[in-house]
Amino acid sequence: MHEDIEKLLVLQERDRSIAHAEQEISGLEHERVEVNSRSADAEAGHEAAQLKAKELEARKNAFEVEIQAEQEKIRTYARQQMDTKDNVQYKALGRQQETCKETISDLETSEIEVLEEIDSHAEVSQAAKTELDEANAAKVKALGEIDDRETNLKAKLEELASQRAESAGKVEAGALKQYDRLRARKGTNIVVGITHGACGGCHMKLPEAEVIVIKTGSKINYCPNCSRIVYYTRDMVMESD
Repeated sequence: MHEDIEKLLVLQERDRSIAHAEQEISGLEHERVEVNSRSADAEAGHEAAQLKAKELEARKNAFEVEIQAEQEKIRTYARQQMDTKDNVQYKALGRQQETCKETISDLETSEIEVLEEIDSHAEVSQAAKTELDEANAAKVKALGEIDDRETNLKAKLEELASQRAESAGKVEAGALKQYDRLRARKGTNIVVGITHGACGGCHMKLPEAEVIVIKTGSKINYCPNCSRIVYYTRDMVMESD
């Protein structure tokens, strides 16, 4: 194997490690979105429970206002009864008081139903509050862990970048230029072996004469199909095997 191939393989491994670390860092933002989404769901549930509680309280208060209004009507009709001398009017005022009492009874029944619903919903509200507290605690923990991973990955990237620069400095300038040009187009699978007489990158068959030259390791060779740098080692399976 040509000595620059060995150096390029080391460089390629550095680039793969860098690409993997960068991919991990990129994925952290997606993780943050997921964590915040779970917390947002719990927040929405808690807000919905609070809104429902306010609505129930408003309904209860409305019934109380109506009951008080009916009670005030009864007091008014009672005073009017005391003042009237007309028997027909007296009886009419009495019937109006009875109507008010029936209305009050209906309102009180409705109020009791709302009070029961308030009691029942209190458990729902508490459960939503507990879920929100747990979600927020989990969010803080998860985001903290993600931040720690990001810090470690960035430190690792700095170390890898330094190692890459060192590895790149050992490669012949022309070979490095071609490698970097290929890496920009094809990613981190640039220096590839040959198997069964085919390029390990594009998997296209190589001319027999080209394979013979590659096996000598006398120079850096490129796949005539995809331009990747190709090499051969004795443990690779050839066409005749």
